[in-house]
Amino acid sequence: MHTPIPENSGLYGERTNGDVALSSGAENHRNPETRRSVKGSRRKPTATDEPPARQKRKIRPAKATPGFTDGAAAFLVRNQIRMSLSLILTLAATHVSFPHLRPTLRKFYEVSYFNPVTGLYGKGIDDLYLVFFWIVLFTFLRSTILDYVFVPLARLGGINTKKGVVRFSEQAWLVVYYGSFWGVGMYLMYNSPYWFNMEEFWTDYPVHEVSGLFKWYYLAQFAFWLQQIFVLNIEEWRKDHWQMFAHHIITCALVSASYTHHLTRVGHAILCVMDVIDIMLSIAKLLKYLGYSTICDYAFGLFLVGWIAGRHGAYNMITYSVITDSLRVIKPGCYIRNTFTFKTDVVCFSKPVQRCFIVLLVGLQIITLVWLYMILKVAYRVVTGAGADDTRSEDEADDDDEEVDEMDEKTRQLSNGGAAAKKAVTTNGTATATKSMNGNGHPRSHLLSQPLGGD
Repeated sequence: MHTPIPENSGLYGERTNGDVALSSGAENHRNPETRRSVKGSRRKPTATDEPPARQKRKIRPAKATPGFTDGAAAFLVRNQIRMSLSLILTLAATHVSFPHLRPTLRKFYEVSYFNPVTGLYGKGIDDLYLVFFWIVLFTFLRSTILDYVFVPLARLGGINTKKGVVRFSEQAWLVVYYGSFWGVGMYLMYNSPYWFNMEEFWTDYPVHEVSGLFKWYYLAQFAFWLQQIFVLNIEEWRKDHWQMFAHHIITCALVSASYTHHLTRVGHAILCVMDVIDIMLSIAKLLKYLGYSTICDYAFGLFLVGWIAGRHGAYNMITYSVITDSLRVIKPGCYIRNTFTFKTDVVCFSKPVQRCFIVLLVGLQIITLVWLYMILKVAYRVVTGAGADDTRSEDEADDDDEEVDEMDEKTRQLSNGGAAAKKAVTTNGTATATKSMNGNGHPRSHLLSQPLGGD
């Protein structure tokens, strides 16, 4: 004699509409009175009857077939390390093997236009060699450090999702870059005549020659932002892609225009103001990805104060100095100077030139105001106890996490149900169960392996 198993114990699996009909028919066959009452209560449906409620299922939009552009971008992402390393090694091998090309190849590695009389460096078209080299070098460093340093660190820190590992690695790289260049920038500014004196931005105009460290710092910053445009367009687009793209374009335009118009002092100040805020933001994100929610909230509060003080306080003070001090200190006109770089070096600063700089600065401020609105939404979440969460670009990889959660849920169901759950799949034949299990009865992973950098 055995103990009957209740039907609601879950071992029979989820009952379909056919199972319900069969069981109710069997009960009616055993009980004649119930069978007569049920038979007598049957009626044909009318037009006024409401249709039975159907459970809504979340339908994910089908992914578009990748085209040539997507395939080329994926190829570049997979081969960033080997392509950039090949270029660097090719330049080095050519420099060693062909001595007569060294004067030209040296421009890729060294700061050009050294003036032995003043000990300073001028500016010219050969500076593009150094910019190109640092674009390639930043690509190699970023991909290599992400794949072989920060990805393992993310996993050691307990980050298991693909989205979390990628985000942690990217923000850690930004902390390294911004921390290094902000330190160099502040050292240069502290030893400059315009330390807490904005009027000195415009004195001694045009400043044709700068120190070697300052020139390398400025050109490397320009190379970094050009490389960021490259990364932004080959990697997976996020929901703030066009805002970031516009920000990078305006930043590159300001850096290049200030360099060619000998306004590097004011450009230097803007870079320092911007970099320190990015350090604070990346640190807050790292704490979030590592699971330190409370410390992340405090770090986010400091970041919010720094953002408003830096990008809407100090930044607008610099913009105001461009509007009021530039043409007051600098006499409008074209300046011609004989230099060792060119026979004649002509640069003009006038009202139209000033307006172009103001338009770029205001455009950058508009983008940061849009981001401030999103940041304040995050601040509201922190105050209400929901925790800090970046609303600018946090949803482009949500499908990965949803699929991981779905897989974990199916795994729990299988382990709780045991063999009876497997039997329910074969007997009921429900689409949901068969969709999430393979032929061996194990959950099927929907995640595809996509390397971060190289193969």
